[in-house]
Amino acid sequence: MSKEITKGMEKAARSALNILGYADNTEKKLREKLTRKGFNEDERDFAVGYAKKMGYLNEKRHLEMAVYSLANTKLYGKKRIVQDLYVKGFKKSDIAQADFSEIDFPKNCAKRIRQTKKNYSDVNKLYIALLRYGFSGDEIKEAFKIYKTESEENE
Repeated sequence: MSKEITKGMEKAARSALNILGYADNTEKKLREKLTRKGFNEDERDFAVGYAKKMGYLNEKRHLEMAVYSLANTKLYGKKRIVQDLYVKGFKKSDIAQADFSEIDFPKNCAKRIRQTKKNYSDVNKLYIALLRYGFSGDEIKEAFKIYKTESEENE
């Protein structure tokens, strides 16, 4: 029982590939964008299925790239990364399986300290800001040790 491919489905598939050509999207975000463009459920289902089949919609790869970028470019801690992944539309089960083992959070937190230290009048305010960036208390303490060691080496 295969459905006949309609002009709307073809148009939805082209639109999906166009959307994915600009940036990776989660399935949820792609469906939202196709909905805003006026495609019905069958057309959206066909377009998403086609994009998956062709390898253009790969949430696992997108998740790995997002984790790496948020950790090493934006210098977020694990809690903030997980929060951002939910906002981006990743599935809870995929986020739970994300691999954070290669990320040195204390080192990234030390980099964040170097970048933002001048913006805070005291260490307590900086500590609270680092918590908002998603770092744990232990990671922040370790990061301050790394920062202090590096500062002493540069004197």
